[in-house]
Amino acid sequence: MPNDPRTNGKPDNTPFCKEEGNEVVYLINKLMALWDYRFANTGNKMEKLIHDKLPTEVSSQEEVQQWLKANLKF
Repeated sequence: MPNDPRTNGKPDNTPFCKEEGNEVVYLINKLMALWDYRFANTGNKMEKLIHDKLPTEVSSQEEVQQWLKANLKF
């Protein structure tokens, strides 16, 4: 959906569901652009980290962004 805040706009306090593929892809693409990451494997690392380790209490796009920034290691 074009105006769905879960897959449009900037990461904010919109609820995030790691089981929804469209939400995960949208957020990873936004963060890759925001943080100027250019390597596809970085997106793959982000996806794996979200899938495998994202705590259940991290529930908004902003919280996921902060959590990834703190936990993404190269």
